[in-house]
Amino acid sequence: MRRFTLLVLASLLTLAACVTDPAVRDARDHVDRVADQLTGYDLWIAEDVGYHLTREEEYVTVLDVSGDGDGDPGRVRIKVRGKDRTPRPPTGSSDTPSPPEVVFLCFDLKVIQPARAGHRRVRKTDRKVDVTEIDCPESAPPRGFRPPATLPAETSSWLKKNLPTTLDLDAARRAVRGLRLDPRIRQDIAEHDGRIGIALREPDGTCLFAQVWPTTVQVWSPWRSWAPPVLPAERACSAAQAASGYSY
Repeated sequence: MRRFTLLVLASLLTLAACVTDPAVRDARDHVDRVADQLTGYDLWIAEDVGYHLTREEEYVTVLDVSGDGDGDPGRVRIKVRGKDRTPRPPTGSSDTPSPPEVVFLCFDLKVIQPARAGHRRVRKTDRKVDVTEIDCPESAPPRGFRPPATLPAETSSWLKKNLPTTLDLDAARRAVRGLRLDPRIRQDIAEHDGRIGIALREPDGTCLFAQVWPTTVQVWSPWRSWAPPVLPAERACSAAQAASGYSY
């Protein structure tokens, strides 16, 4: 086993250049790209990270994902398939090219995030990924992961159609229950200052607001595309803010 540490973007390519086996070099290139992806999860939800990585199933098998994104930003264990992608001429009298060489390497990747100073945002370029090559376990089946929790596409239209146009808090809650949302979607429904506010928050911080007051229902996303980027955990998403008409 050998250990090496990389800064994201200052990647494994330097090390890979020393490797003469094209299949091994290909596997290390894939690990490099995975390590870069891991720095982009501002809100680390292990199951969501694992699900996104399994989309690369052609060359990456996810063996395990852990971490809570706070004291332990995250850790991923993967098995990588590398292939010699150089063209191969036919061998002997056959017109069929010889099959490319394939290798399997296993790695443990740990996200290292510096402590935040006050309210200073931790930038992607501040994060590091520590990569350790490990022996591939003899019998470790790939893990399966649920897709990330998201609001249904019809959420806005459903709320506009089914929310009451009076200050009926029970009716507002029934309308939201009718969406049958994934329990990982946080729901906040309350009355404030003569209006009902509804806030629905996806695990990644995406938020949808609705506001009910006499004869009027409004539904909107509080975060505009031009708004300065913030960490998902810092995004506003409460019933009180929805009732006040908050938007940024």
